[in-house]
Amino acid sequence: MRTYLIDEESNEYVTDLTRTIIHSSELVEYHFSTVKDNKAEHNEIIFVRKLAGQYFASSDNIKWEKVARQELPTRMLNVDTVFDMYYGYKPSGLSGGAAGELKTQMPGKIIKVLVSEGDKVEKGQTLILLEAMKMENEIKSGVDGTVKSIHIKEGDALEQGILMMEVE
Repeated sequence: MRTYLIDEESNEYVTDLTRTIIHSSELVEYHFSTVKDNKAEHNEIIFVRKLAGQYFASSDNIKWEKVARQELPTRMLNVDTVFDMYYGYKPSGLSGGAAGELKTQMPGKIIKVLVSEGDKVEKGQTLILLEAMKMENEIKSGVDGTVKSIHIKEGDALEQGILMMEVE
């Protein structure tokens, strides 16, 4: 799953969860990579272990640190920076376009269009399913509004930066 971290100055950091290995009901191994210009740059493995109802994390499966359990937070604090977090999508308005413009963030193929022109939509509602980098991505609305126009159809192969839909 792709995760977007965006700070207050609109700097963007992207990570992909590339693999999950369940060793037991108490130990899971997560493989992450940081992404820059749609290319994996840095790979890391994190082990998470549950012992006596508590969670612990390790990068080497030897030295462990206790961590608080989180239910998919929408904000994260890292040292002195606060990040907004988006899982699997980033509202299009955060990438230079208007909030109601849904543009492709990476090349991909349209799997399904879930709305029609004239439909009322809510912020965060999934509007399009896009396959990119062998993963299914939910493209969600960045605003409440009405679907003004749809510029794509199922099966279309798109390059990065293509306007798919407009919501007003």
